[in-house]
Amino acid sequence: MADEDNYVERKRDYTATLLLCWFLGCLGIHRFYTGYTVIGIIQLLTGGGCCIWALIDFICLCFGNFEDADSNELAQYNPVLGKTAFTIFVILVIAGVLTAAL
Repeated sequence: MADEDNYVERKRDYTATLLLCWFLGCLGIHRFYTGYTVIGIIQLLTGGGCCIWALIDFICLCFGNFEDADSNELAQYNPVLGKTAFTIFVILVIAGVLTAAL
């Protein structure tokens, strides 16, 4: 009973997870941070599933559809930050495609 009173729920931060996925997504570091150790190792070994898996995780993070390993929502979800990060990503992809086409 004393252990239940001292239990502190550890929530993973949304912004930290989003930034880890943006910069280190292909290494699966955001998965380690949110408690998915096995999936993190798989992403580390496969390069984030050739970055496809990391891209899916990033999109899910941007729109708030990502939970930690304990099925908790990420703390301090910021929809404006998520949508801004997604918009920047789309702009960078379009700029990359246009640059490659020239």
